Amino acid sequence: MIVCFFIKYEDSKMEMNQLQTEKFYSKTNTNSIIMDDLNSALPLQMYMDISTAITKYRTGEYYNSKMVRITKLATTEKIIRAIFCNILLTDRQRPIQDPATAIGFAVGMDNPVDAVKTGAELLAVTADTDLFDILMYSDGTEIKPKLIIEDSTRNKLNTLQFLPPCKEQPQDWINNTTGGWLFEHKSVLLGNGNHHEGYQALDALNALQSVPWTIDADVLINEKDTNTNMNQEQFLTIASEYIGSDFYFVWRYDKRGRSYSSGYDLNIQSNEYGKALLSLSNQVHVTNVDNLKIAIANHAGHDKMTWSDRIDWFDKQNDQFETADWDEPILGRKAINAYQDTINGESTGYVMSLDATASGLQIMSALTGCIKTAKACNMVNTGRREDIYEMIAEDMNSRLKGKYGVTRKDVKKPIMTHYYNSKVIPEEAFNEEQLEVFYTSLNSKFEGAELLMETINDFWNSSSDVHTWTLPDGHVARVPVVEMADTRIEVDELEHRTFTYRYAKQQPSNNYKSLVANIVHSVDGYIAREMVRRSTFDLVHVHDCFVFSPEYMQDVSQLYRLIMAEIADSNLLSDILTELRGEYIEVNKLTNTLSTEIAKSEYMLS
Repeated sequence: MIVCFFIKYEDSKMEMNQLQTEKFYSKTNTNSIIMDDLNSALPLQMYMDISTAITKYRTGEYYNSKMVRITKLATTEKIIRAIFCNILLTDRQRPIQDPATAIGFAVGMDNPVDAVKTGAELLAVTADTDLFDILMYSDGTEIKPKLIIEDSTRNKLNTLQFLPPCKEQPQDWINNTTGGWLFEHKSVLLGNGNHHEGYQALDALNALQSVPWTIDADVLINEKDTNTNMNQEQFLTIASEYIGSDFYFVWRYDKRGRSYSSGYDLNIQSNEYGKALLSLSNQVHVTNVDNLKIAIANHAGHDKMTWSDRIDWFDKQNDQFETADWDEPILGRKAINAYQDTINGESTGYVMSLDATASGLQIMSALTGCIKTAKACNMVNTGRREDIYEMIAEDMNSRLKGKYGVTRKDVKKPIMTHYYNSKVIPEEAFNEEQLEVFYTSLNSKFEGAELLMETINDFWNSSSDVHTWTLPDGHVARVPVVEMADTRIEVDELEHRTFTYRYAKQQPSNNYKSLVANIVHSVDGYIAREMVRRSTFDLVHVHDCFVFSPEYMQDVSQLYRLIMAEIADSNLLSDILTELRGEYIEVNKLTNTLSTEIAKSEYMLS
């Protein structure tokens, strides 16, 4: 089995370069594959009937808003292509809303309601052409394909997927629409409706894209893939193409400025097995073996210990490790192998990671100068590695005096969601007495975070459908206000049949709750960009988790302290609030000495 696997790898590697790989796997090819199949087998009469029906539809006389929509329509040939490709994309029966929306956008509509209405009308007027049936039930309207594409074509469509990593360094992003892949052309911003031309910090993405990776053959062969949702055949096909070669990830931003690596089968932002598969191509000789000991202790679940206690724990194992019950057993075994390689004088591509201890609260502390909050999340050196969840659980239990006791696990999710304005999750987690004590504990321990949340909530603009602010590196965070909306769609051509259409609508809202999370996440994105810019070695990240060779653990920690100290000394909160309000907002911090404490801290990353 292993021999066949490697033979497949050799054949694949010779067959496809980067451009060929993109074209082979890209979903952009969906329509071309379907149309190529139809070109040899499309009934001429069907094509003519659909063309005639569309011409009649677009030359009719209608009410004003419908006439406006029809003036936006693409050519008849493009409409026919959109109908065929969306109907034949699957052979299953499905609600009309799905293909109608896709067809509407493909033929020129620029908003969801116009798209679904126009698409439904086009489906209605072409329904008598033997391409599909429209089935009208008492509780819905569905489309059922009648023309079935060849099995060989369906197999080709099934190969299309999220693009795998690049076999050569991705193109640098040079603007908000150009960069990354050779064949694919996508916005640098993830998500429908989020693209804009405001400044995006492309240099940080380009630095992330320059890091070469390889597949760890030992993990691939000896470890079990724990992702049960993954198509194993597809995964092995990709792995066989990439093993033994360098590859790179394309990186893009979300609307707040957080960075994401692209890929599905191989991705830095994966489960434990997926992370363990990846090794740095630029192997490093680790001179500080204690850093590897710390990494192994972290994988075993001892990341709440002090550095010295983690090293002591490792030494006491006497190289006899039982990894089965570890928090991250696969990564733990990989780290142990890296340690052995290092002892033997060999370089390693193994990467360790350090997470910010409650990054949201750290950012809130830095923005407000709050020593109390900072002390709880390791920005102030207390001589130990603090755990905010354990701290709040203990404080709550002391106030509850033995009644309705809570655990660290009980309080973790309520704390995390509270600072994103959630009321529901804390209410679900606690009874009435516990809930009152919960809020009392938070107010006493996290004064700055509480004040910041209340302040940002007041800067929500209920008359605007977008909020925009700028980070210190010039990166523009532009966050549309989007809510789900329901509307009734009436299709004249279906005997005035109606159906409910739910869609994401950008519009002003009084729901202020997302602003604090978006601002904190945008600062988190800025910190990550600065970490990437300032490192002189390969460094990537998964939000506030930084990934690097163990050789550079101290450098990474020092960089993080420096950047957080700069934020603590800055007027960043004032700048963001001023931009949101459109007038100068002065912010008086709780203290002006936090940066000094940050410089002496040890466990901000742990």
